[in-house]
Amino acid sequence: MQKLYYTGHCNPSAAVALDKEHFIVADDEDNQLRIYAKTSPSQPLQTLALADIFSGDIEDGEDLEIDLEGAAEIDGTYFWIGSHSTSRKGQERPARQRLLALTLTVGDQGQFIAHPAGQIVTTLLAALAADARFKPYHFKQARSIQSKSIGGLNIEGLSATPAKSLLIGFRNPLQGGKIKQDRLINGKALVIELLNPFAVIKGQAALFADPIELDLQGLSIRDICWRKNQKYLIVAGPYHDNLPNKKQPREKTQLYSWSTKSGKLKQLKQIDLEDLNIETAIFYPGQPDSVQLLSDDGQLEYSQGFRSVTVDL
Repeated sequence: MQKLYYTGHCNPSAAVALDKEHFIVADDEDNQLRIYAKTSPSQPLQTLALADIFSGDIEDGEDLEIDLEGAAEIDGTYFWIGSHSTSRKGQERPARQRLLALTLTVGDQGQFIAHPAGQIVTTLLAALAADARFKPYHFKQARSIQSKSIGGLNIEGLSATPAKSLLIGFRNPLQGGKIKQDRLINGKALVIELLNPFAVIKGQAALFADPIELDLQGLSIRDICWRKNQKYLIVAGPYHDNLPNKKQPREKTQLYSWSTKSGKLKQLKQIDLEDLNIETAIFYPGQPDSVQLLSDDGQLEYSQGFRSVTVDL
């Protein structure tokens, strides 16, 4: 297990490889994307402001963060999704209800230049709430529930597929289970496939496949990442704030391997992530058996960066 420490910000929430040597990462506390060299754990090489890329459509300021939580690349287009969650007080945050896409080119000086791809999508939550197949998840009611409470809404995973669709992974809600000591126990994690992402960013209506429920032993999805063929890696963690107390210890992040072809779901028990708070996974081109995992260390006292581990699968 290779460990590195990157500086420049400490809340990595979504990331994707740009090539074999670079990755781009979002911070859920601002509307900026930062580019790092994979093997140089230092300050970011570049910082891209979404307000500049999507001029007039994205603004910075209080309560205007998109809370980017998922990223995926399809044929050179980089998709990013907001959490679609409410505030800590359960108030709706329209700025978080966004799916956006961009492309990147390389300038004469070797810098990455971002360009908007299509339009920003703000209607996914309304489309999910209007679809009878998703009625059991109560998306309409979740608009007024704190995102890490039982029945809240929180998107944290986004993955490309071989069919050029997107898998949306939910931290909340979970389906089923039972409530014990004010927490939902043994609920199943939710994945919904967006079948036509390129059409959606061109203004067409979203088309979804049937919902998929996964038994992650009561954990929810913190990231989902396409590995190869029909195989995916799932980063699983609790839906709640994961604050330990006398009755409930802190829950550890777990990794799962999932095949959409066979339906097989396997916990990778041999990988111990210790106290890392993994928020995102990165597979680099041509390296499906090695994954880089980034830890959101914003809660650590005096943290000036974030930790990274690379593990063999």
